Amino acid sequence: MLREDWLNNGPASLVPLLPDGWRTRLQPIHQGQVVRLWALGGPELLLTKLWALCDRGLDLGDCLALHPGPADLDQAEAWIVAQDLNPHWPRHVRSTLQDPARRLGHGL
Repeated sequence: MLREDWLNNGPASLVPLLPDGWRTRLQPIHQGQVVRLWALGGPELLLTKLWALCDRGLDLGDCLALHPGPADLDQAEAWIVAQDLNPHWPRHVRSTLQDPARRLGHGL
């Protein structure tokens, strides 16, 4: 029996914010007799993980495991900055994304 909290549905609030065409990049991860599970495609998974890193300081390990390149981080930065109107948010996002960039060997 599954625990009641087995599914983390917290990121559902990001669905309306995902880039156009995200549904075409969904990846099947399980096909059972009763349940079919899909995961975000790589580009959107990276966006949500980097957003979590900037928003709550979570998911650094996941971000690193996805091995984003410099262009991926630049594109993600633009998307993440657009998600919050706080005037300090853009500077915070840039600063936060410097850590994974440095750890991945992308010179700053």
